[in-house]
Amino acid sequence: MHPSVRRKATDFHADSICAPIFVFREFMRHRIASYNEESGRYRELKPLFYTPSSDRPLVQIGKPGAYRLVPGTSDQFSLIEKEVRETCTMAYASYRRMLDSGIARELARSVLPLNIYSTMYVTMNARALMNFLSLRVADPTSKFPSFPQQEIQQVAVAMENHWSTLMPLTHQAFQEQGRVAP
Repeated sequence: MHPSVRRKATDFHADSICAPIFVFREFMRHRIASYNEESGRYRELKPLFYTPSSDRPLVQIGKPGAYRLVPGTSDQFSLIEKEVRETCTMAYASYRRMLDSGIARELARSVLPLNIYSTMYVTMNARALMNFLSLRVADPTSKFPSFPQQEIQQVAVAMENHWSTLMPLTHQAFQEQGRVAP
């Protein structure tokens, strides 16, 4: 089975989120929710990996904490596409060889990169969700600007769209109050 590369950072469903593991690590910085990630220890991970799409800014201008991202060149996009594909193909082949030889999934998974997709379930209350959204969605109407990584913002926007249909009055109040959690 050959690894495949996706350009979309998330699949959001009402009951679960499918995203690269590095996006989940961004989530887990928020200790305001309960997370239950499907473990590569107990199931074989599928060969599905994330690589940025051509509209993803690639180049950092400025120092950490005070930088902006700008589009990359076509050569930079070609390079990232090539390197990600080669690295993921080699890593997944190594993972498969270890599994096929009888090595436990919990050990074999150690060679897989953080851009492999996994699935998790997230549980949080509305106030915690508003706090998460205020930090992970860059919105010009927000009282407090945020600068989220593009991939976690994609997940947060999908979550907000779903939440706005479940709790429209609460979502409206959140918007009217400058996207600040009460």
